[in-house]
Amino acid sequence: MTTHRTQRAGAGLLLLVTLLAFVTWAALFDIDQIVRASGQVIPQERTQLIQVADGGVLQELRVSEGEQVHKGQTLAVLEGERASAGVDEVRNRIAGLDIARLRAQAEASGPTDLSIQAFPVGAYQRSHLDLVQAQQALYRQNIQTLHEELRAQSQQIQLAEEERQLTERLHQSGDISLVELMRTQRAVLELQQRRQATQDKFRSEARKELARIEDEITSQRSKLQERQSVFDHTVLQAPTDGIVKYLRINTLGGVLRPGDELMQISPTEGQYLVEAKVNPADIGQLALGQKATLRFDAFDYSLYGTVPARLDYLSSDTLSEPGPDGRSSQTYYRARLTMTVLPGHKIRPQDIKPGMTVTVDIQTGQRSILHYIAKPITRAFSGALGQK
Repeated sequence: MTTHRTQRAGAGLLLLVTLLAFVTWAALFDIDQIVRASGQVIPQERTQLIQVADGGVLQELRVSEGEQVHKGQTLAVLEGERASAGVDEVRNRIAGLDIARLRAQAEASGPTDLSIQAFPVGAYQRSHLDLVQAQQALYRQNIQTLHEELRAQSQQIQLAEEERQLTERLHQSGDISLVELMRTQRAVLELQQRRQATQDKFRSEARKELARIEDEITSQRSKLQERQSVFDHTVLQAPTDGIVKYLRINTLGGVLRPGDELMQISPTEGQYLVEAKVNPADIGQLALGQKATLRFDAFDYSLYGTVPARLDYLSSDTLSEPGPDGRSSQTYYRARLTMTVLPGHKIRPQDIKPGMTVTVDIQTGQRSILHYIAKPITRAFSGALGQK
């Protein structure tokens, strides 16, 4: 009987010691507390949209979906004949205005020598001979008109001067009065002033024309930039290294309106990020800088392990998107994580592709096992004590 009691006491003591040991272990041993979310790999540089700035007809398509492209590579060419003709038209208009400007400058600065029947035009003599000839003809006509008017006025001045000299001799002999002499002197002076006014008016009108031409040149140069931009945009080039993700149209001769999207390019240069959707119920546990682990669905977790990451971004508000059934909406916070693929890891950087799905475990802290065991009990007591 005593032996039986001793055995029972020993068993109870062993159970008590085991229980105390378990409680001690549960209180001291911590496990990670995590928030789990689903996500996918995205490039750090966002997907590039290749849009048609001014519209046009698709003439050449030099890439296909899934093709690797490099920065500056030509992706497509739009019909550019009309755009090129528009550029040439404005350039010729500017050349004509510039030649007219040279002619107006020559007229505004003189002319001191009326025998000069041409003005310097530089390289335009070879590139735009017809425009040069037209402006030189206009210059000769204007100079000839001025020359004839000045010559007529010079003749009038000469006659008036002869009359003045004769009147002065008659005045000295006492045959005419001083008033008559002063009249002839005034007539000479007025004719000289009129001749000078003719020259001044010619130069003034030339300067006004020069200012108008220069304003028009400025306006046409602005228009040339616009036309050149339209022409340049007929050749669509890759803004970055990447992969052609989506082609909206692949029919040659297809018409694209201004702003239409032709394709998308997913960048391959730069670091990849993971974008995850976090349940709003878990957002209170998250803070920037928290560590995380990534499990790629494309790689067997038991063979390839996890990739470390860091939480770098949380959206300031919830976002919504249609649920799986297409009717209800799914609300979430957007999170972005920076991954660190260590050297020697079974998952190599080149193995990671945009669009891969990922399970994200964000470490929010540590809790003892005892905390998890006691949590349902404390929650039950808390609820029971709050009831009537």
